Amino acid sequence: MRDGNYPAAGLGLTAAGYAVAAVVLVREARRRGLATEGMGLVAACGLAGGLLGARLAHWLVIEPSFWARHPTAFFDPRLGGRTILGGLLGGWLAVAGAKRALGIRRSTGDGFALALAAGEAVGRLGCFCNGCCGGCATTVPWAVWQNGAWRHPAQLYASAYAAAMYFVLSRARRSQAREGDLFRLYLLLYGLGRFAIEFVRDGSQPRAGLAAGQWAALACAALGGVLLLASRRSSPSPQGGA
Repeated sequence: MRDGNYPAAGLGLTAAGYAVAAVVLVREARRRGLATEGMGLVAACGLAGGLLGARLAHWLVIEPSFWARHPTAFFDPRLGGRTILGGLLGGWLAVAGAKRALGIRRSTGDGFALALAAGEAVGRLGCFCNGCCGGCATTVPWAVWQNGAWRHPAQLYASAYAAAMYFVLSRARRSQAREGDLFRLYLLLYGLGRFAIEFVRDGSQPRAGLAAGQWAALACAALGGVLLLASRRSSPSPQGGA
């Protein structure tokens, strides 16, 4: 494409990201003895809640005018709604509600942490091909031509960071004291990484010196850090956690 965008490849890579996340989640559920019908329902609720949260966050916070321009966009999978921070919140609320309804007390977040990191590592390549979620204009030697300017390849930064998170989480899994610690660590790492990447992303609206996404990322990292610290201070329990 003349503007450095490849929508067909982007669609395929985005779908591949979801597929990779699903494979990692199923594999981890089996490893932990959680591959049950109830876990399948929890995973489905998490996916639906994540998609809903991502769209609502994108359209209500990032681009409020989107509703007026695309009144039926909520039902169109091709339009908008790829805000991961909103997806995290929506997915977490949906999983918590599903677990409560099904009476599941064990933590399920660790599998989701690994799945989210692996899925984003692939899915962000789709963002790069689509030309969305891109970086701000720059003159660095590795800049890419997208949307009419030479820009930071912010999507590739995010993909590489997500792959690194998956590696760290996989290693940390071997020595975790409590179920749920991997998800807590994921929140901390994701928030810190997203905070840094927002400095080179395009279209961020500063509020009190920081972009809205950075404030949300800091809240995510702080939540993960506090929960992880509280878990480390409590007695180890393989069946505990959130």
